[in-house]
This record gives sequence, C-alpha cells and structure tokens, in this order.
Amino acid sequence: MRFIRAFLAGALALASTPAMAWGPTGHRVSGAIADRFICGTTRLEIRDLLGVETLADAANWADYMRMQSDPYWSKTTFNWHFVTIPDGKTYTQAGVPPQGDAVSALAKFRAVVRDRTAPLTARRDALRMIIHIAGDLGQPLHSGNARDRGGNDEIVTLRGEQTNLHTIWDSTLIDSEQMSYTEWTDYLLARITSKQAIAWSTPDPVAWVDEARALHPRVYPKSKTIDGDYLYNARPLLHQQMTKSGLHLAAYLNDLFGHCSG
Repeated sequence: MRFIRAFLAGALALASTPAMAWGPTGHRVSGAIADRFICGTTRLEIRDLLGVETLADAANWADYMRMQSDPYWSKTTFNWHFVTIPDGKTYTQAGVPPQGDAVSALAKFRAVVRDRTAPLTARRDALRMIIHIAGDLGQPLHSGNARDRGGNDEIVTLRGEQTNLHTIWDSTLIDSEQMSYTEWTDYLLARITSKQAIAWSTPDPVAWVDEARALHPRVYPKSKTIDGDYLYNARPLLHQQMTKSGLHLAAYLNDLFGHCSG
C-alpha cells in the first residue's frame, strides 16, 4: 500500500521521543493512529460527517453516551463493545448472540454510514460508534469468554489493592507510562515497520477478534498478584495492540468508503 509506505517514511523522520477496551487515552491513540493512515478521499468523507471533530476526538463518544439513563445507551448498546467466545472456539464457530456484539454492531453501523439517504446525524453517530468499537477490539479482553466476562471477574492484586484484569488492560498499563495520547501516538508509530503496518492493516473485524483471542495465554497472569515482571513484560503486547487498533480502524474506514487504492 503506497500511502502506508509513504506515511512511515515521514513518521520515522519526524517522530518525537516520549518525555492510558482501552480507557480514554487508549481510544484517542487508536483514533490518532488511524488518522495517519486513512487516505485522502476517506478523510474528506469523514470530514463531511464529523466536521472539525477528529478521529481522536470522536473515539470516546460511545462511552460518554453509555453514561446516559436512556435504556438504548445504558443497556441495548452494552453488548456492542465486546465479543464473547467460549474457550476453544473461533468467532465464526461461536456465532452472533441474539443481543448482538461488537462485530455485528460494526456491520450495523457500517450500513448506516454507507446509506447516503440516512440523516446526517444518524450517519455521524454511526461513524462515531465504528471508531470506538474498532478501538475496543484491539484490547485483547474485549474478545473475551463467558467464564470471567472478559477478565472483569478475574480478580487480581496490584500494589496491595484488588482490581480486575480487564481494568489493568483497559487503562492501568496505559496510564502507568504517563504519556499523553499524542506522545503515545508518536512513540508507537516510531516503532513499527512498513511490513508490520501493511500486515496489520486488515479491515476484517472477525480476523481482529480471532487474533486478540489467541493472545489470552500471554494476557492472563500465572499468579493472582500482578508484579513488576508482569507489567513490564506486558508492555510489548500492549504497544502492539494499541498500534493494531489504529491500523485496523484506518483499514476499516478506507474499506468502508471504498475510494482508496494502491
């Protein structure tokens, strides 16, 4: 992909040195990375829907909406931020649950964005949902199992206090490095190769899910006490998945609007 190679050449020259699905920072990073890899025509389509709002700005909109008392946001959309797959199965083997999931929600909102007869507000909000859900699926525990609800019921101890594994991967690991989302973006993009960027730029959400699910042996700790070794050794995987979530989003948006080539 020529535009990926062209971007990386510039990024490696300009990337700054650093001085946390994902929580707010992680979602902004996903949007900011995607913004570097969308092609020009995709950017114009997004601008028509979001105006001056950036992908990083829009990335947390869905979580803010979940705070509302409206049952649609507080209950109906709840299951659209993750997928649940029984151990030993792929996403396709598990199938879509009646209440839907992140993959089926992406398809739903994709159809709305592509429908140019739909109201602008509906298309805008559908795009915001896509931006957020794609970020969610980069977090390995958003491709979870019913046994512990994607690590939410996996209680662990960190620095003498109880928390859960999902929270550690949503935000604790990210926040512990004390970088802003713009610093994170530059830091991550300075460390990927053109080959990795191309390999990770798949627009297929099912592939994202199965890849994330396969990471669970590296995500689940051997001990209920999270120590420094676990946190340190989790960093490369965290960095990979944060980068992937942005590249996945860019690939999905380029494919959605269908104008990119090369």
